[in-house]
Amino acid sequence: MREKEIRRDKNKRLRLLIVLLVLALGVGILLKLRWRAWFGNPTEKPYTTAEQIDRLTLTPGQNFASERSISWRCGESLQPSELLYAEVSDMILPQELDWTSIAAEGQIVQTRSGRGCYYTASLDNLEEGRAYLYRVRTGSQEASGRIDMPSGLDTLVRFIYLGDVQDPSGQMSSELFERLTGHIDSAIRPSFVAAAGDQIEGPTDEYWSVWYSAWGAGYLARTPFILSTGNHEYLKKGFTRELDPRWVAQYNYPANGPEGFERRSYYVDFPLMRFIVLDSNGINDPIAILRHRSWLREALESSGQPWQVVMFHHAVQCVRDSRSHPVMRYVYKPILEEAGADLILQGHDHAYSRITTKDGADSISPLYVISSSSPKVYRNGFDPIHDRLGSGLQLYQSVEVRPNSLRYRSYLYSGELYDDVELLHSGSGQKPNRAIDWARDLPERFEFNAFGSSSKAQKKANQYREAIQRRAQSRQSN
Repeated sequence: MREKEIRRDKNKRLRLLIVLLVLALGVGILLKLRWRAWFGNPTEKPYTTAEQIDRLTLTPGQNFASERSISWRCGESLQPSELLYAEVSDMILPQELDWTSIAAEGQIVQTRSGRGCYYTASLDNLEEGRAYLYRVRTGSQEASGRIDMPSGLDTLVRFIYLGDVQDPSGQMSSELFERLTGHIDSAIRPSFVAAAGDQIEGPTDEYWSVWYSAWGAGYLARTPFILSTGNHEYLKKGFTRELDPRWVAQYNYPANGPEGFERRSYYVDFPLMRFIVLDSNGINDPIAILRHRSWLREALESSGQPWQVVMFHHAVQCVRDSRSHPVMRYVYKPILEEAGADLILQGHDHAYSRITTKDGADSISPLYVISSSSPKVYRNGFDPIHDRLGSGLQLYQSVEVRPNSLRYRSYLYSGELYDDVELLHSGSGQKPNRAIDWARDLPERFEFNAFGSSSKAQKKANQYREAIQRRAQSRQSN
């Protein structure tokens, strides 16, 4: 009897050992397959920062109608620096400009492979409809730009929205941005450009140079950009992440975010809307979640403007196949809907999705959007919650905000309309607002085809094509 118990115990221990070995093997294989995605960073080549001004960047302050910040980089040692600005008009001769000087704040940013000095200066007394020239000086170096303050912000705000750009070489984004800015300049110039993270392939100086070069000379120095962080702006450090120190240094956004996230989570006020930005990469631990929950709710509920726009990188309802983000979906989505958000701008999934909230048979706000302009494209899923889908596309969005309506349109870079939704204000500050889908007759486009040639890959390709057909049949029947 005793021998049977001993054998039984040995068998139990052997089975337990086998299970542990299988688990260890599985974890080892998973780590090997996902090591780079979870823990790897792109190599940053050693670099030096030249004694010349570059990366001139224009960002808004909290009050978009009167505040701007200008940031730039120059050299590796701090030097006395200043911003000079003067109002210009057809009535003022260049030699008669009245220049005002403001001292700039500087900081040394040390990264993995180099360092650079970043400077910033802020203006808070600019007037709507006026134009200003500015010059920045660091030591003997000088660069210049122009600020055109928009007028009529209480009747119309127009802006361009981009999802992920994430272009390692910058070749495609340079061509796309050239077409985009040409199209913009020939139509109505936007008040600003917004982008929901992953402006770069990774946190290296080389990739930041690609981002600035892609926009062409001086575009970021004269057009305000409202940006959120993406995971590709973060360094991976084991199981933690750390934002590239260049990000805050070159984007001097308002410091009105939750504690520890100043200038990363923030909001900008317009007469017609509050534009709220969340750093969705850093809000997953309990303390950050609590701080952002209360801050987001307060930012939405305390706004006196008729429209609330929120932008962050990771989607509430993902469109990439087999992807989910429980924190955004279950922690922040209820706040967005309860506290009165109207338009939610997202990225990360490298495909297209538009979702209107449903109230019975009615479509209402908030309107959720996922978009991308990156050469990297991913396979989308087909959850019926998505009112409109697309894949393999490079898109930009134009948003027009008026007192009683918000018009959202998505375009291919050729200028072809891909999506069109209008939110109509319910009046008297009541929420939610009604959504009208003007794109019902526009065909969806699924151009993703990066399946590979293996039999397994081709099986997935066939399943994808079948899902597209089912989607088309369902749309026709509705």
